[in-house]
Amino acid sequence: MSMKDSERIKKSYLFKKVYSYGKYYAESCLVLYVLKGDEDINKVGFSVSKKIGKSVKRNRVKRLMKENYRKLSGKIKKGYLLVFAARPKSSEADYYGIEKEMINALKRARLFKEDVKK
Repeated sequence: MSMKDSERIKKSYLFKKVYSYGKYYAESCLVLYVLKGDEDINKVGFSVSKKIGKSVKRNRVKRLMKENYRKLSGKIKKGYLLVFAARPKSSEADYYGIEKEMINALKRARLFKEDVKK
């Protein structure tokens, strides 16, 4: 099941708002930016810069981040704007490496409803 449009951050002003006013939690492959939102749903955005590589690599990293978020989304507290920004090291990471980094960042941000193993 893919994410609904209402759950995505697509507008550049929302990305800028989260980057400017949100807290960030850096891991080796990605950075999680978190800002408390107005609604009772999470809105999430994914940012992969050209530093990662050509479009094939960037799209692969974005797909891996989206799939991991989709799996974890039911365990995350609601009402936040989240942006996952890939770092250059993410181009070498596999599915489980990105999953581990996302879980660590979300744990540090205290966004899980209950304790998650891994």
